Amino acid sequence: MADYELALNGFPELSETIQESKDLEDVKTLVRISGSDLMRLSQLRVPTDSYTLKRSAKLKSLDNGLGISLSYNTDYAAYQEYGTRFFAGKFYLKQAFDVVSRQFITDLERMFR
Repeated sequence: MADYELALNGFPELSETIQESKDLEDVKTLVRISGSDLMRLSQLRVPTDSYTLKRSAKLKSLDNGLGISLSYNTDYAAYQEYGTRFFAGKFYLKQAFDVVSRQFITDLERMFR
């Protein structure tokens, strides 16, 4: 299944401030909170015919706490997310990602003002 990634392109001042910051514990906390929000929102939207897909979710911390990875680990997770020619995608992960990424950027901007 394709991963979604948040990049801070177009935010040069914010990106510069983050890079110069000595203490990134607040950023790590924000990433951890955003990861749990992403998990929670995607779990609300995931199809639950047998609950296998919902139970297959894995949330991992990356880059010493500065990143997260959320994956749904079944053979059919991508079909449920994107659909096929026979049925439309549910976009349970993309919808959650869109909401959480907007909030993450807002919170990050507020943190470094």
